[in-house]
Amino acid sequence: MHSFETVWQTINDKHFDPSFGGLDWNDVYNRYQPKIAAVEKNEEFYFLINKMLFELNLSHLFVLAPEDLSQLAPILAAEGSIGIDVRMLDNDAVITSVKSDSPGFQAGLRPGYIIQSIDGIKIEQIADLKHINDIEYQNIDKETYKNFKVLVPPYNERNRIALITNGILKKINGPPDTVVSIMYVDENGENQEKKIVRVQRSGKEFFFNEKMRPFLIEFEAKYLDDNIGYIRFNAFFPPADRKFRKAITSMYATDGLVIDIRGNPGGNNEIGQTIVKQLLKKPTLFNVFMYRDKKDEVILEPAEKAYLSPVVVLIDYLTGSSGERFAGCTQSIGRALIVGEHSPGSVGPAKIEKLATGAIFIDVYAQTLTPDGKIIEGNGVIPDIEVKLDRNALLKGKDSQLEVALQHIKNQIK
Repeated sequence: MHSFETVWQTINDKHFDPSFGGLDWNDVYNRYQPKIAAVEKNEEFYFLINKMLFELNLSHLFVLAPEDLSQLAPILAAEGSIGIDVRMLDNDAVITSVKSDSPGFQAGLRPGYIIQSIDGIKIEQIADLKHINDIEYQNIDKETYKNFKVLVPPYNERNRIALITNGILKKINGPPDTVVSIMYVDENGENQEKKIVRVQRSGKEFFFNEKMRPFLIEFEAKYLDDNIGYIRFNAFFPPADRKFRKAITSMYATDGLVIDIRGNPGGNNEIGQTIVKQLLKKPTLFNVFMYRDKKDEVILEPAEKAYLSPVVVLIDYLTGSSGERFAGCTQSIGRALIVGEHSPGSVGPAKIEKLATGAIFIDVYAQTLTPDGKIIEGNGVIPDIEVKLDRNALLKGKDSQLEVALQHIKNQIK
């Protein structure tokens, strides 16, 4: 009850929106207090406290058991992989990339193949997300809740697809030296099944919290045809900022740059700000944080030597949090063209507090605005050029989103 009171009171006193989005926060207290007072199991408490918070329809606002902290970024924390990535395309779980030296590649998996089941579990079952406000907590089963088989805010179709995709990727990844069974449809429409051993993922380890498994931070920088640079990283955590600064110093002479943050769930605001500084030629208002009683304008000073050629940022429905802030704000200041898919609007920012029970309270403490006043939370980032991945193109080795980005840069050069 102390934890319940702490959570409710924190929102009541400090939430950035004193109107609580039109919700009667005192009525919320009256409805949930007797229910939480009657709970007998931890699972019931977590379910109810989150059901209460989710009525605000905001991301980065929930309570977790300490042992569930890795659920915040299950893909970043996964230690074993078969080297494939997946997206939902027209309700199909389609392989979108396969690393050339990976177990998945060696087993014959290729971009464009449709995954039908993972370890005997059909994709339809993984995609069966339930809306938490439509379930009475007495009827919740522990496994469903523990595996986040509920739709969490923001309540929109983009976030629903993102949660489904993360659920699929979570089942594909796992501990190293374990086997995952993948049933799929190949380019000829034939059903295939392969048992593949996961291997230890490469990448720089970053410890976000002592109770969480380390995040595996991937970073890639290379030159593409037509003198165009390409940089991809999977999270806004160290050492992405340091590696970006190093990579960009070798790309000053390129005619354009693609920054690929598709699938990037976010991370630290400061990492994104450090990266943006490398792209500016003058002091620039980058974003605004709105609190209940104040406004914080983030003005960035340019790096000593900045990259000034055209920039395209690739995003999709798995781009979240600091990734959305980075994309939305670089778009707003006119420094980057955004290509890809409309992001979900799960942006934060949030702080972490420990409750009396040992539970972890994630609290969204401010509203993020772009320099031109757009609210990203719930609305997401709308690309300047919206383009989806295409299965037929993937089967031919073509990344339709990257192709559009490259063509835009080439058009700028002419």
